[in-house]
Amino acid sequence: MGEEELALPPHPPKPSVVYAAVAILLILAAAGSAAAGDAQERRFMWNEANARMASARTRQEFGAAADAYRRLAADGVANGVLFYNLGTASLKAERYDEAIGALLRAERYQGTTADIERNLVLAINRGKKEKPVDLPWYRLVLFWHFGLPVATRVAVAAVAFSGFWLALALRLAGWRKPAEPLMALSLVALVLFGSSALTSVYEESGARARQRIGLQSRVGP
Repeated sequence: MGEEELALPPHPPKPSVVYAAVAILLILAAAGSAAAGDAQERRFMWNEANARMASARTRQEFGAAADAYRRLAADGVANGVLFYNLGTASLKAERYDEAIGALLRAERYQGTTADIERNLVLAINRGKKEKPVDLPWYRLVLFWHFGLPVATRVAVAAVAFSGFWLALALRLAGWRKPAEPLMALSLVALVLFGSSALTSVYEESGARARQRIGLQSRVGP
């Protein structure tokens, strides 16, 4: 009778592999805890800023609320509601240039609203000694630029880009009749919404740079 083959247990993993797996798990757990902690801290800061805003009655108190919202923005929070609140608090604190900048950022993130436009007009006029002015006329002409959030304009530009290449493929395949209007429409939409989105991205990058400079000037060397 031949020798029976012994069923050997599988080789245990090398210690280095075990250590690496444990290290990865610990890093992921730490990252998850840090993210949860950051979210909780930002929620606390948001509630604090809203409480300051709700109870503010004087220019100094509105300034403190604006500072609380600004700390959230410096911490990386960026959305239309935050910048609208920051702009409104800055307006009531008589920080008109800061109010205009924050309200314009609110427009980029959520699109313009009647409240944003009203506060923009107030901030512009209260910061000037000349006769009252209204918002520029070209805002009505470029309604998609000011009325739609930048994320929506980016999405429309992406769809238009895809539509242009689809139309080109149809044209090369001999489907000229449906391809030509689709190509023209896609090209127009790509130019309008693409240039609008790029302009907003450029303006927002400048606003973030000014925000960092302002934060550094407040902190000091």
